Amino acid sequence: MTTASTDHTDARALDLSQLRDDLAVLRRISGHGRSAPASVARNLDMARRIALHWAPFGQARRTAADDLASEERRWDLLLACAAPERSVEKSFAAVMVYASSVRDLVQALHDVALPGTAVPDVSRAITAAISKGDFPVGFELRVKQVAADLRTPVERVRTAVSSLLDSGALESRGRRIFPAGSLDLHDDLATHIADRLHAQIAAGVYARGSRLPNAKFLATTFCNDAAPVGQALRVLVADGVVHIGPCGTTVLQPACPSPPAHQYEERSSRFSRDTIVATCRAAHVQWHHRRPAPAEVLHERWQDLRSMASQLLAAAPPPAPDAAQELAALARATELVSAPLPDKPWLQQWHTACQAKSISDILPLVPKEPR
Repeated sequence: MTTASTDHTDARALDLSQLRDDLAVLRRISGHGRSAPASVARNLDMARRIALHWAPFGQARRTAADDLASEERRWDLLLACAAPERSVEKSFAAVMVYASSVRDLVQALHDVALPGTAVPDVSRAITAAISKGDFPVGFELRVKQVAADLRTPVERVRTAVSSLLDSGALESRGRRIFPAGSLDLHDDLATHIADRLHAQIAAGVYARGSRLPNAKFLATTFCNDAAPVGQALRVLVADGVVHIGPCGTTVLQPACPSPPAHQYEERSSRFSRDTIVATCRAAHVQWHHRRPAPAEVLHERWQDLRSMASQLLAAAPPPAPDAAQELAALARATELVSAPLPDKPWLQQWHTACQAKSISDILPLVPKEPR
């Protein structure tokens, strides 16, 4: 390892070339070291000298953490594990562990020395993007994508995200990160499904005394898994709208008077079958992967799907009176044509996926036009 002055420990004084050289040495020690006593002692001495050189730079980064608690904790841990004075048993395994800790410290300094945005600036950029709607509430914030967008090392974004989690600007479920308010929105999805079922029962999709389809079928209709659908059914039970018995779920009474149809300007253009299929697939895929779409794209898709549904409903021949599934599919599509678009992007995407599913269900009922 080359020697250099440690009087200047600002990030600008970090020598990238020396950092890379020392990282190469530490990778060799921690990954391919020899177990002979002389080699173990030599590797330990080399790791200590590297740690002794870079520890002041790490201390400077810890001091410059700008009161970010997560950043301070990260540097405290790196410095403690790689402390030059740390007692290390002179065994092959112990030296490998210590050399790995020193490598982590040097790697962190190497990341700091790379051109890019400082952690506080990354935090502010993420917060500003959330305020602008670039990271809508409900959608996952992916660290690698943020790093690519900001052209910043992933580790800096992770540190900024950790700080924003501490401050409450972000929240997590498992390893997934979301803007604040997302988890409540996810948990409230059952209420929105219950509202849609309310509207369908009121519109006559499911008549009094009839049985609702099973939870698995409803989950497919509402583009979700069975858990929120089960919660939605319990909401309807509490409201006295349905009864869950050993033979299934029975509609007891209409949920409420059918609301007036939502007026909208239907588009005059006709859509080809291929265009309808492609638009429905795009809505399904976007919701399945929970990828946010620009507001104008989402609104345009919603308008197109309503016009597509109207076009297909007008072209569908009347099904036989005993064709219960076909009748229900047509009734669901008719009810969704007039349903308003929710106000939150995450729910808007869910709503358009439900629209796409209803269109996919009635498309086979419409005769294909001759080419």
